[in-house]
Amino acid sequence: MSLKPNALLVVTVLFCGIAIVGGTLFLSEGDANSIAIEPAPTLEPHQDIYPLSTEKINALVNVTRESSAQERDSQPVQVIPLLLPSSLLGSTLPLTLDVNESGELIINKKIQHLFDFYLSAMGEESLDIIVTRIKHSLTSQLVDPALTQSVDILTGYLQYLNEVSAIKQQFEQDIDPENIGEYALENVIQVREMVLDARASYLDSNVIDAFFGQADEYEDYMLSLAMINKNNELDTAEKQSAKAELDAAAPAWLLAQQRNANQLNTYRDQYKTLQEQGASQTELQDFTQQSFSPEVADRLATLDEKRQQWQVKLDEYREQLAVITARATYNNNDNDSDSEQQQLEITQLRKVYFTPQEIKRVSALDGITTTAL
Repeated sequence: MSLKPNALLVVTVLFCGIAIVGGTLFLSEGDANSIAIEPAPTLEPHQDIYPLSTEKINALVNVTRESSAQERDSQPVQVIPLLLPSSLLGSTLPLTLDVNESGELIINKKIQHLFDFYLSAMGEESLDIIVTRIKHSLTSQLVDPALTQSVDILTGYLQYLNEVSAIKQQFEQDIDPENIGEYALENVIQVREMVLDARASYLDSNVIDAFFGQADEYEDYMLSLAMINKNNELDTAEKQSAKAELDAAAPAWLLAQQRNANQLNTYRDQYKTLQEQGASQTELQDFTQQSFSPEVADRLATLDEKRQQWQVKLDEYREQLAVITARATYNNNDNDSDSEQQQLEITQLRKVYFTPQEIKRVSALDGITTTAL
Protein backbone atom coordinates (compact mmCIF):
# COMPACT_ATOMS: atom_id res chain seq x y z
CA MET A 1 0.00 0.00 0.00
CA SER A 2 1.39 3.41 -0.93
CA LEU A 3 1.79 6.27 1.50
CA LYS A 4 -1.60 7.80 2.30
CA PRO A 5 -2.09 11.57 2.59
CA ASN A 6 -3.19 12.81 5.98
CA ALA A 7 -6.18 15.07 5.49
CA LEU A 8 -5.60 16.83 8.81
CA LEU A 9 -1.91 17.54 8.21
CA VAL A 10 -2.48 21.10 7.01
CA VAL A 11 -4.54 21.94 10.07
CA THR A 12 -2.11 20.26 12.44
CA VAL A 13 0.91 22.05 10.98
CA LEU A 14 -0.94 25.35 11.05
CA PHE A 15 -1.99 24.86 14.65
CA CYS A 16 1.49 23.88 15.79
CA GLY A 17 2.90 26.97 14.13
CA ILE A 18 0.97 29.34 16.35
CA ALA A 19 0.30 27.27 19.43
CA ILE A 20 3.38 25.29 20.35
CA VAL A 21 5.85 26.90 22.68
CA GLY A 22 8.60 28.87 21.05
CA GLY A 23 7.01 28.53 17.63
CA THR A 24 6.65 31.66 15.51
CA LEU A 25 3.88 32.52 13.11
CA PHE A 26 4.90 33.87 9.71
CA LEU A 27 2.20 35.33 7.48
CA SER A 28 3.53 36.45 4.13
CA GLU A 29 2.65 39.97 3.01
CA GLY A 30 1.30 38.72 -0.28
CA ASP A 31 -1.03 36.09 1.17
CA ALA A 32 -2.87 36.59 4.42
CA ASN A 33 -3.29 32.85 4.87
CA SER A 34 0.25 31.75 4.02
CA ILE A 35 1.95 30.12 6.98
CA ALA A 36 5.34 28.59 7.67
CA ILE A 37 6.48 27.23 10.98
CA GLU A 38 9.41 26.20 13.08
CA PRO A 39 8.76 23.04 14.97
CA ALA A 40 8.87 23.06 18.72
CA PRO A 41 8.20 20.52 21.49
CA THR A 42 4.69 19.60 22.57
CA LEU A 43 3.03 16.85 24.57
CA GLU A 44 2.40 13.96 22.19
CA PRO A 45 1.33 10.39 23.02
CA HIS A 46 3.90 7.89 24.23
CA GLN A 47 2.22 5.65 26.79
CA ASP A 48 -0.34 8.03 28.28
CA ILE A 49 -3.31 9.55 26.49
CA TYR A 50 -3.04 13.30 26.09
CA PRO A 51 -4.12 15.73 27.28
CA LEU A 52 -3.44 14.53 30.81
CA SER A 53 -5.40 15.60 33.84
CA THR A 54 -4.17 18.56 35.86
CA GLU A 55 -3.61 16.21 38.80
CA LYS A 56 -1.41 13.91 36.69
CA ILE A 57 0.83 16.80 35.62
CA ASN A 58 1.16 18.03 39.19
CA ALA A 59 1.99 14.53 40.40
CA LEU A 60 4.72 14.11 37.77
CA VAL A 61 6.53 17.23 38.88
CA ASN A 62 5.75 17.72 42.53
CA VAL A 63 5.51 14.23 44.01
CA THR A 64 8.83 14.42 45.82
CA ARG A 65 8.08 17.87 47.20
CA GLU A 66 4.47 17.43 48.33
CA SER A 67 4.39 13.78 49.38
CA SER A 68 5.19 12.64 52.87
CA ALA A 69 8.34 10.65 53.54
CA GLN A 70 6.27 7.46 53.89
CA GLU A 71 4.52 8.10 50.55
CA ARG A 72 7.82 8.80 48.80
CA ASP A 73 9.33 5.59 50.14
CA SER A 74 6.37 3.57 48.84
CA GLN A 75 6.58 4.99 45.31
CA PRO A 76 8.84 3.44 42.64
CA VAL A 77 12.03 5.34 41.93
CA GLN A 78 12.20 6.71 38.38
CA VAL A 79 15.56 5.69 36.98
CA ILE A 80 17.02 7.99 34.34
CA PRO A 81 18.62 6.13 31.41
CA LEU A 82 22.35 6.75 31.34
CA LEU A 83 22.37 7.96 27.74
CA LEU A 84 20.23 10.70 26.27
CA PRO A 85 17.70 9.62 23.62
CA SER A 86 19.17 9.32 20.13
CA SER A 87 17.71 12.62 18.88
CA LEU A 88 19.60 14.52 21.61
CA LEU A 89 22.94 12.74 21.34
CA GLY A 90 25.63 15.16 20.24
CA SER A 91 23.44 18.19 20.93
CA THR A 92 24.75 21.11 22.96
CA LEU A 93 23.40 20.90 26.50
CA PRO A 94 21.32 23.79 27.84
CA LEU A 95 23.13 26.71 29.46
CA THR A 96 23.37 27.00 33.24
CA LEU A 97 20.45 28.94 34.70
CA ASP A 98 21.03 32.34 36.29
CA VAL A 99 20.55 33.25 39.96
CA ASN A 100 20.73 36.69 41.58
CA GLU A 101 22.56 37.68 44.77
CA SER A 102 19.54 36.73 46.88
CA GLY A 103 19.53 33.20 45.49
CA GLU A 104 16.40 33.79 43.44
CA LEU A 105 16.02 32.49 39.93
CA ILE A 106 16.50 35.06 37.18
CA ILE A 107 13.61 34.57 34.78
CA ASN A 108 14.87 34.46 31.20
CA LYS A 109 14.80 32.39 28.02
CA LYS A 110 17.42 29.95 29.34
CA ILE A 111 14.76 28.28 31.47
CA GLN A 112 12.49 27.61 28.51
CA HIS A 113 15.44 26.36 26.45
CA LEU A 114 16.28 23.84 29.18
CA PHE A 115 12.69 22.57 29.32
CA ASP A 116 12.35 22.42 25.52
CA PHE A 117 15.66 20.60 25.12
CA TYR A 118 14.39 17.56 26.99
CA LEU A 119 10.75 17.85 25.89
CA SER A 120 11.85 17.65 22.25
CA ALA A 121 12.43 13.92 22.89
CA MET A 122 8.71 13.27 23.41
CA GLY A 123 7.90 10.10 21.52
CA GLU A 124 11.31 8.61 22.21
CA GLU A 125 10.87 8.77 25.98
CA SER A 126 7.83 8.88 28.23
CA LEU A 127 6.89 12.15 29.88
CA ASP A 128 7.75 10.90 33.36
CA ILE A 129 11.33 10.15 32.30
CA ILE A 130 11.62 13.53 30.58
CA VAL A 131 10.33 15.32 33.68
CA THR A 132 12.80 13.37 35.79
CA ARG A 133 15.63 14.50 33.48
CA ILE A 134 14.53 18.12 33.75
CA LYS A 135 14.26 17.96 37.54
CA HIS A 136 17.67 16.30 37.75
CA SER A 137 19.14 19.16 35.73
CA LEU A 138 17.46 21.70 38.00
CA THR A 139 18.50 20.07 41.27
CA SER A 140 22.08 19.63 40.06
CA GLN A 141 22.56 23.38 39.60
CA LEU A 142 20.04 25.15 41.87
CA VAL A 143 19.17 25.37 45.55
CA ASP A 144 16.22 27.10 47.20
CA PRO A 145 14.68 29.54 46.63
CA ALA A 146 15.70 29.26 42.96
CA LEU A 147 15.04 25.51 42.87
CA THR A 148 11.46 25.89 44.13
CA GLN A 149 10.86 28.69 41.63
CA SER A 150 12.12 26.58 38.75
CA VAL A 151 9.95 23.60 39.69
CA ASP A 152 6.88 25.85 39.95
CA ILE A 153 7.60 27.24 36.48
CA LEU A 154 8.09 23.72 35.12
CA THR A 155 4.69 22.69 36.52
CA GLY A 156 2.96 25.66 34.91
CA TYR A 157 4.81 25.15 31.65
CA LEU A 158 3.71 21.52 31.41
CA GLN A 159 0.14 22.46 32.31
CA TYR A 160 0.23 25.04 29.52
CA LEU A 161 1.54 22.53 26.96
CA ASN A 162 -1.08 20.06 28.11
CA GLU A 163 -3.79 22.67 27.57
CA VAL A 164 -2.43 23.33 24.08
CA SER A 165 -2.84 19.62 23.33
CA ALA A 166 -6.49 19.87 24.41
CA ILE A 167 -7.06 22.93 22.19
CA LYS A 168 -5.46 21.10 19.29
CA GLN A 169 -7.76 18.12 19.75
CA GLN A 170 -10.80 20.36 19.96
CA PHE A 171 -10.05 22.08 16.67
CA GLU A 172 -9.22 18.84 14.88
CA GLN A 173 -12.55 17.36 15.97
CA ASP A 174 -14.45 20.41 14.69
CA ILE A 175 -12.91 20.21 11.20
CA ASP A 176 -14.35 18.17 8.36
CA PRO A 177 -11.30 16.20 7.06
CA GLU A 178 -12.91 15.96 3.61
CA ASN A 179 -13.41 19.69 3.29
CA ILE A 180 -10.57 21.53 4.97
CA GLY A 181 -9.91 24.15 2.31
CA GLU A 182 -7.86 27.16 3.28
CA TYR A 183 -7.76 27.85 6.97
CA ALA A 184 -9.23 31.32 7.54
CA LEU A 185 -7.27 34.06 9.24
CA GLU A 186 -10.10 34.41 11.75
CA ASN A 187 -9.54 30.81 12.85
CA VAL A 188 -5.83 31.48 13.29
CA ILE A 189 -6.62 34.44 15.51
CA GLN A 190 -9.17 32.45 17.52
CA VAL A 191 -6.71 29.64 18.19
CA ARG A 192 -4.02 32.11 19.19
CA GLU A 193 -6.36 33.81 21.68
CA MET A 194 -7.09 30.46 23.29
CA VAL A 195 -3.37 29.74 23.54
CA LEU A 196 -2.73 33.14 25.13
CA ASP A 197 -5.48 32.47 27.66
CA ALA A 198 -3.87 29.12 28.49
CA ARG A 199 -0.55 30.83 29.15
CA ALA A 200 -2.14 33.33 31.51
CA SER A 201 -3.84 30.50 33.41
CA TYR A 202 -0.63 28.65 34.24
CA LEU A 203 2.30 31.08 33.98
CA ASP A 204 3.13 34.36 35.70
CA SER A 205 3.38 37.48 33.55
CA ASN A 206 7.16 37.77 33.97
CA VAL A 207 7.59 34.18 32.79
CA ILE A 208 5.31 34.80 29.80
CA ASP A 209 7.31 37.90 28.85
CA ALA A 210 10.63 36.04 29.11
CA PHE A 211 9.47 32.95 27.25
CA PHE A 212 7.23 34.46 24.58
CA GLY A 213 7.69 38.24 24.56
CA GLN A 214 9.63 38.65 21.34
CA ALA A 215 7.71 35.93 19.51
CA ASP A 216 4.43 37.57 20.52
CA GLU A 217 5.59 40.93 19.17
CA TYR A 218 6.41 39.28 15.87
CA GLU A 219 3.10 37.44 15.70
CA ASP A 220 1.13 40.60 16.54
CA TYR A 221 2.93 42.45 13.77
CA MET A 222 2.46 39.73 11.15
CA LEU A 223 -1.20 39.17 12.02
CA SER A 224 -1.85 42.91 11.77
CA LEU A 225 -0.09 42.95 8.42
CA ALA A 226 -2.17 39.99 7.23
CA MET A 227 -5.39 41.71 8.28
CA ILE A 228 -4.40 44.83 6.33
CA ASN A 229 -3.70 42.75 3.22
CA LYS A 230 -7.00 40.93 3.59
CA ASN A 231 -9.10 44.06 4.07
CA ASN A 232 -10.88 44.50 0.73
CA GLU A 233 -12.37 47.81 1.86
CA LEU A 234 -8.94 49.47 1.62
CA ASP A 235 -7.45 50.51 -1.70
CA THR A 236 -3.73 50.20 -2.47
CA ALA A 237 -2.84 53.64 -1.12
CA GLU A 238 -4.78 53.08 2.10
CA LYS A 239 -3.10 49.73 2.64
CA GLN A 240 0.32 51.30 2.18
CA SER A 241 -0.61 54.01 4.70
CA ALA A 242 -1.83 51.42 7.20
CA LYS A 243 1.39 49.43 6.78
CA ALA A 244 3.45 52.58 7.36
CA GLU A 245 1.57 53.21 10.63
CA LEU A 246 2.14 49.59 11.63
CA ASP A 247 5.88 49.92 10.95
CA ALA A 248 6.03 53.15 12.96
CA ALA A 249 4.70 51.35 16.03
CA ALA A 250 6.73 48.15 15.55
CA PRO A 251 9.78 47.34 17.72
CA ALA A 252 13.13 48.36 16.23
CA TRP A 253 14.48 44.80 16.39
CA LEU A 254 11.56 43.53 14.32
CA LEU A 255 12.01 46.13 11.59
CA ALA A 256 15.74 45.37 11.47
CA GLN A 257 14.94 41.68 11.11
CA GLN A 258 12.52 42.46 8.29
CA ARG A 259 15.13 44.54 6.47
CA ASN A 260 17.71 41.79 6.81
CA ALA A 261 15.21 39.24 5.53
CA ASN A 262 14.35 41.43 2.55
CA GLN A 263 18.04 41.92 1.78
CA LEU A 264 18.64 38.18 1.94
CA ASN A 265 15.63 37.43 -0.27
CA THR A 266 16.86 39.93 -2.86
CA TYR A 267 20.32 38.35 -2.76
CA ARG A 268 18.89 34.86 -3.24
CA ASP A 269 16.79 35.97 -6.21
CA GLN A 270 19.81 37.58 -7.87
CA TYR A 271 22.01 34.58 -7.04
CA LYS A 272 19.46 32.23 -8.63
CA THR A 273 19.30 34.43 -11.73
CA LEU A 274 23.08 34.28 -12.08
CA GLN A 275 22.97 30.49 -11.76
CA GLU A 276 20.32 30.25 -14.46
CA GLN A 277 22.45 32.46 -16.71
CA GLY A 278 25.36 30.01 -16.36
CA ALA A 279 27.59 31.96 -13.97
CA SER A 280 30.69 30.10 -12.81
CA GLN A 281 31.31 29.18 -9.18
CA THR A 282 33.95 31.91 -8.95
CA GLU A 283 31.49 34.51 -10.24
CA LEU A 284 28.89 33.38 -7.73
CA GLN A 285 31.41 33.62 -4.89
CA ASP A 286 32.42 37.11 -6.03
CA PHE A 287 28.78 38.17 -6.04
CA THR A 288 28.33 36.89 -2.48
CA GLN A 289 31.47 38.71 -1.29
CA GLN A 290 30.25 41.95 -2.88
CA SER A 291 26.80 41.67 -1.32
CA PHE A 292 27.82 41.12 2.31
CA SER A 293 30.60 41.61 4.82
CA PRO A 294 33.36 38.94 4.76
CA GLU A 295 31.99 37.27 7.89
CA VAL A 296 28.43 37.04 6.55
CA ALA A 297 29.66 35.94 3.12
CA ASP A 298 31.66 33.10 4.70
CA ARG A 299 28.63 31.96 6.71
CA LEU A 300 26.44 32.02 3.61
CA ALA A 301 29.01 30.02 1.65
CA THR A 302 29.12 27.39 4.40
CA LEU A 303 25.32 27.32 4.55
CA ASP A 304 25.03 26.91 0.77
CA GLU A 305 27.48 24.01 0.88
CA LYS A 306 25.47 22.29 3.62
CA ARG A 307 22.26 22.83 1.67
CA GLN A 308 23.78 21.30 -1.43
CA GLN A 309 24.95 18.27 0.56
CA TRP A 310 21.50 17.92 2.12
CA GLN A 311 19.79 18.15 -1.26
CA VAL A 312 22.03 15.46 -2.76
CA LYS A 313 21.26 13.16 0.15
CA LEU A 314 17.54 13.95 -0.03
CA ASP A 315 17.41 13.30 -3.78
CA GLU A 316 19.07 9.90 -3.37
CA TYR A 317 16.63 9.01 -0.60
CA ARG A 318 13.67 10.12 -2.71
CA GLU A 319 14.77 7.81 -5.55
CA GLN A 320 14.87 4.82 -3.19
CA LEU A 321 11.57 5.83 -1.57
CA ALA A 322 9.91 6.00 -5.00
CA VAL A 323 11.00 2.41 -5.68
CA ILE A 324 9.40 1.21 -2.43
CA THR A 325 6.10 3.05 -2.94
CA ALA A 326 5.92 2.22 -6.65
CA ARG A 327 6.38 -1.49 -5.91
CA ALA A 328 3.48 -1.42 -3.48
CA THR A 329 1.29 0.43 -5.99
CA TYR A 330 2.20 -2.00 -8.79
CA ASN A 331 1.39 -5.01 -6.64
CA ASN A 332 -1.83 -3.33 -5.46
CA ASN A 333 -1.30 -4.68 -1.97
CA ASP A 334 -3.61 -3.12 0.61
CA ASN A 335 -3.52 -5.70 3.41
CA ASP A 336 -2.09 -4.83 6.79
CA SER A 337 0.99 -7.06 6.56
CA ASP A 338 2.10 -5.47 3.28
CA SER A 339 1.51 -2.02 4.72
CA GLU A 340 3.61 -2.83 7.77
CA GLN A 341 6.39 -4.24 5.57
CA GLN A 342 6.41 -1.10 3.44
CA GLN A 343 6.61 1.14 6.50
CA LEU A 344 9.45 -0.98 7.88
CA GLU A 345 11.37 -0.58 4.64
CA ILE A 346 10.83 3.18 4.68
CA THR A 347 12.00 3.38 8.31
CA GLN A 348 15.16 1.42 7.49
CA LEU A 349 15.79 3.56 4.42
CA ARG A 350 15.63 6.75 6.49
CA LYS A 351 18.11 5.34 9.00
CA VAL A 352 20.57 4.67 6.18
CA TYR A 353 20.52 8.24 4.91
CA PHE A 354 19.74 10.46 7.90
CA THR A 355 20.55 11.21 11.52
CA PRO A 356 17.76 10.90 14.13
CA GLN A 357 17.18 14.67 13.99
CA GLU A 358 17.09 14.63 10.19
CA ILE A 359 14.62 11.73 10.23
CA LYS A 360 12.11 13.96 12.03
CA ARG A 361 12.50 16.58 9.33
CA VAL A 362 12.23 14.06 6.49
CA SER A 363 9.16 12.43 8.05
CA ALA A 364 7.45 15.84 8.11
CA LEU A 365 8.49 16.53 4.52
CA ASP A 366 7.18 13.15 3.38
CA GLY A 367 3.86 13.86 5.07
CA ILE A 368 3.54 17.24 3.37
CA THR A 369 4.46 15.70 0.00
CA THR A 370 1.83 12.98 0.24
CA THR A 371 -0.81 15.49 1.30
CA ALA A 372 -0.11 17.51 -1.82
CA LEU A 373 -0.59 14.51 -4.13
